[in-house]
Amino acid sequence: MKIAIITATPQNVKLGSGTFVTNIHLTNELRSQGHLVDVFSPAKASGPLGYMAHRFLWNWRLDPRRFDHYDVVVGYDMDGYAISDRLKVPFIVYIHGIIADEATFERGWVRTSLELMAKAEKVSVHRAALVISTSEYSRTRLKQLYQYDGNIEIVHPLIDLKGWDAAVASVKYEEKNREQRRPTVFCVGVQYPRKNVATLIRAAAILRRQIPDVEVRIASKGPEWNNLRRLAQELNLEQNVNFLGYLSYQELIQEYLDCQVFCLPSLQEGFGLVFAEAMASYKPIVASRSSSTPELIEDGVQGLLANPLDAEDLASKLAEVLLNPEKARSLGKAGRAKVSEFDAPIIAQRFSQLLTNFLEK
Repeated sequence: MKIAIITATPQNVKLGSGTFVTNIHLTNELRSQGHLVDVFSPAKASGPLGYMAHRFLWNWRLDPRRFDHYDVVVGYDMDGYAISDRLKVPFIVYIHGIIADEATFERGWVRTSLELMAKAEKVSVHRAALVISTSEYSRTRLKQLYQYDGNIEIVHPLIDLKGWDAAVASVKYEEKNREQRRPTVFCVGVQYPRKNVATLIRAAAILRRQIPDVEVRIASKGPEWNNLRRLAQELNLEQNVNFLGYLSYQELIQEYLDCQVFCLPSLQEGFGLVFAEAMASYKPIVASRSSSTPELIEDGVQGLLANPLDAEDLASKLAEVLLNPEKARSLGKAGRAKVSEFDAPIIAQRFSQLLTNFLEK
């Protein structure tokens, strides 16, 4: 099968985050299965007018004739909308986060830009011959927000467990004596309001009363970077909250290995690759009971789910895991078993079979 993938998601981990990671693994796995897969993306992540304007301009400049010799064209999220009605081959849209859903949690220019891109994504959905989303939550929200009443297939994002385990093995990891290790909570996610990291920081102030030496380590950056740092200062958490900024792949893995619990209390996730990464690292998870998260994390099995925006409840759940090593290990083992469902060969086979069945109709 000859597959063209259209995506303006930045082709690096720093800017493309989880969407890039899952997509590059999907592309590689499809190629290993014998499919020809070409990825069409901008040469640069953004232009002088910013990411949104650059994304629209790049889409408008796409030439539909470039795709005539493919069997199918797959547009990620909004990308491909400008040529979707002029292609000679079927156009399929694969929605990862639902831009309109993300916009409801944002503010200012970020919200405005997302609302504009959501209009294009809605066009893609209604023009597509086949629509794919990443979770039941995403399927429901997609129907609601884009007034779409057609069939929507689900293909979960994947994680390359073989590659992850090899990377873990290559990272120098020295087990510290348990008495010398600070109780550590690790969090990673681009810092948008919807990621709800502010609630984690407030929970850290509460958790400190019970576990004085607790450390919360927050990776990545985003629009909320300065606000979150100010909040930590206002709560006198300089000794308990550490902002790491962007991490290399090896540094990221080291953080997963070093922590006792992973926590991202996000209010909106199409799936949540970081949860899968934590599971792959045998780490228990504490998260919010919201959006797609309960589909991936069963409360009390792979992790604990707190009430959204409830810092007291989040702190209580974190303490429950940090103060009970046996429970933490049990949750971590269950998470590792669960994440095998999303291994690259399994999900890529599901994706390719879906395309094959569609083309044979």
